[in-house]
Amino acid sequence: MSATQALANLRARFDTVALQAPAAAPRATEQALRQRDPATWAQLLDWCHTPDARSTQAPWHGRASNDFAVAQLLAADDANVSDHLRPWAQALARHIDGSVALEALPGRLPGLAWRARIKLNDAMWWRPRQASDPWDAGWASTSPPAERQLQNRFLPRRATLILAQAADSDGLRLALASLAQRGAELQHPLRWLWVGALPEAARPHGAHLQPARQFHLR
Repeated sequence: MSATQALANLRARFDTVALQAPAAAPRATEQALRQRDPATWAQLLDWCHTPDARSTQAPWHGRASNDFAVAQLLAADDANVSDHLRPWAQALARHIDGSVALEALPGRLPGLAWRARIKLNDAMWWRPRQASDPWDAGWASTSPPAERQLQNRFLPRRATLILAQAADSDGLRLALASLAQRGAELQHPLRWLWVGALPEAARPHGAHLQPARQFHLR
């Protein structure tokens, strides 16, 4: 990442065309979701924060490029995706993007200071990324504008977790393939998490598109 690109991050906003922000749930509900399967929660966070084996390390700022990985979240039983997997994935996304931490701050001014500190950290291209740094996170959509954005114009402003409904896999294959091919252009780690079981006939092809790992929610 160049200094010019890093400074541009100061003006960057969450790409609401490409991604839909995860929906909030009551705090007690999100806490219960997190406590449902803490082992899988920790494994998924570790997968997000560990550079993919195919990525390369940029020596001047300690941040990996070409750091793109695909995984799958499955239910250990026959649970309905909308009842179990989707809310749990959303709670994880809101944790990693800092929404939960922001909402826990006591008032507007601490929240503004917290956001400003994140922006400054984004602009410091020489600063090694910390596990505590908030990511961006959101759902991939099969709407034509979202698909075009993901395929051709999406540039993450920071490390990003993309949640994708497995039932939408046929419509999202081109977006996933494009992101995998664009690699170093994206500048930040990118994680694509299929939520639910992929239909056999619709499973993406290619080493970079297949889920490298599966996580099972108990």
